[in-house]
Amino acid sequence: MDRRSLQTFRTVAETGSVSAAAGRLHCVQSAVTARIRRLEEEIGVMLFRRSRRGMRPTPAGEVLLDYAVRVLRLLDSAERAMRDLTGSGGLLRLGTMETTLAARLPPLLAAFRRRHPEVRLRLSSGPTDDLLRALLADELDAVLVGGQVQHPELLAEPVFVEEMVLVMPPGVCDPAALEERLLFVFRRGCAYRAYAEQWLRRSGLAPVEITELGTLEGILGCVAAGLGLTLLPRSVAARPPYRDHVTLRSLAGGGSLVTVLCRHRERPGGRALEGFRDLLRGGSQPVPPPP
Repeated sequence: MDRRSLQTFRTVAETGSVSAAAGRLHCVQSAVTARIRRLEEEIGVMLFRRSRRGMRPTPAGEVLLDYAVRVLRLLDSAERAMRDLTGSGGLLRLGTMETTLAARLPPLLAAFRRRHPEVRLRLSSGPTDDLLRALLADELDAVLVGGQVQHPELLAEPVFVEEMVLVMPPGVCDPAALEERLLFVFRRGCAYRAYAEQWLRRSGLAPVEITELGTLEGILGCVAAGLGLTLLPRSVAARPPYRDHVTLRSLAGGGSLVTVLCRHRERPGGRALEGFRDLLRGGSQPVPPPP
């Protein structure tokens, strides 16, 4: 039971077919079939049910899949740790909210590349909930997400405080003046969406309709066109070219949301992640302790 066999087994289980697994693994279908057959012979049980609909793990296959995922994660972690020890750079898989990527990260990432040219950086963006799931699944090494994160497997370190502001069409000073109070937000799982919905309900300004969009440009473009409003960090909405096409208003009583860097409690971060954390500490504003 070697690494390649486990990788092949996991890929067939994830894709549901030999042909799809072969495509993902960049090999011929006969090689995938042979590895699965050898693994079944070695273990002495059938691992897949084969039908016209594809291949699904048997009960024994489900048990092995759980172990295979964990073993492959440990092997990946061991390889990253060895690369750190030998100084060969390695890979930093970083997840971030789109707003943080737009407003905060570009200068920090540029500084990171100058300071650590040997490290390969893989970036992905998405809503807070999706990023946390990817971190727990060991698909990412660290994530920048919004709000307080409390999970027994994760460590969360505050790095930014974002002032949240009401973003309205140009010339509009009061959201109640909007004929239709449409709220433009990212998809569910976004910390800023949850904040916006809660704030508007508390303020008695709950919108008639929530419109879900996938990009920051789409949200701000719709607001600029007079179609509705949104809530976003000032660091995002006040940047060009957006600031000249929308009206920003501070929230009554103030409003802020902390951005935290999350990593797994039991996985070694490595030199690459430590280098990124050092840059965050040096380039972010002080974060007050929670009340």
